[in-house]
Amino acid sequence: MTLRSPPASDAQVELFSAMFTDITARDARDAMEMPFLSLSKQPRFRPIHYVAHGLEVTVSGGPPYGIATIWDWDLIMWLLAQVRQAIDRGEPVSRRIAFHRYAFLKDARRAQGGSQYQRLEDSIARLKNTTVVTTIRATKRRTVMFSWIEFADIERDEHGHLARAIVVLPEWLFDAVSNCSLVLSLHRDYFLLTGGIERWLYRFVRKGAGRNRGGWRWRMRTLHERSGTTQDFKYFAREVRSIASAGKLLDYKLQLVEERGETYLHARRIGSDIALKAEAPRASPPRYPSLQTTTYERAKRLAPTLDIYALERDWREATTRNGIELKNPDGAFLAWCKRVASRRIA
Repeated sequence: MTLRSPPASDAQVELFSAMFTDITARDARDAMEMPFLSLSKQPRFRPIHYVAHGLEVTVSGGPPYGIATIWDWDLIMWLLAQVRQAIDRGEPVSRRIAFHRYAFLKDARRAQGGSQYQRLEDSIARLKNTTVVTTIRATKRRTVMFSWIEFADIERDEHGHLARAIVVLPEWLFDAVSNCSLVLSLHRDYFLLTGGIERWLYRFVRKGAGRNRGGWRWRMRTLHERSGTTQDFKYFAREVRSIASAGKLLDYKLQLVEERGETYLHARRIGSDIALKAEAPRASPPRYPSLQTTTYERAKRLAPTLDIYALERDWREATTRNGIELKNPDGAFLAWCKRVASRRIA
């Protein structure tokens, strides 16, 4: 009998254990500025579809679970923070993550108990049930398709509640967290926000305004489009006005500005002394190209004795400093690793 050799990807993904505590929540930049989640606690079965500026997002999730909600996303942010923390410490990571319910609930600032264990299991089910089709971070004329959780294995306690779980993240998310420029930290009190629009607005503001001293501003209708909400515009605008009337949202000052018949929301980080200016939004800072998960694996084979993620930071800094435009970032990074490794041997 003759058998062909299995592909390199045939081996089971190694297990990474989530073990860090009291770490800052992380979120994927792309997920913060595009409509990927349901903002309602009621099951949503109607797909989200958004097209603008050459980018397309379609999110769907059928019965009985529906589309993942912004509260379900707490688990994804916590998992991303676990992976990023390990990367920053130079430890091996994987898309296959094992965790205990207690660790997540503690960091997400939720109570322990049967209802919370069921809520966590329901979140895993909705994240697994949600299908995303998008051109974001896909190369020209390509579309990527994935679920927020590709696989889940649940271990139960003697009462039948979720005790531990193993989940596998999609490459799209793992690529983001593997690239420090594609993730952002969130305020510790984010997990205490109760409203869906409130949570979405904070993530959107955090991505857009960031730490820009002058802040950022958006048209109310732009916010409505980007949220993916099922609410009519007037009800959405009323809720945003209510949030803005408090004057701040965690670590951002909010102010509504009426100009030429349009309503704008201006946000700037608390602590900035730059006065509010009616100016057009500035261009977003340049975005680093993401690398494929397999690229990191190949890089480790090319430079087995070196810290791959430190090499990546050096490579990105050199690329930016020299103004190099990358047509094939994966190939360029692998060539960099090969050159550095050969110099070390010499």
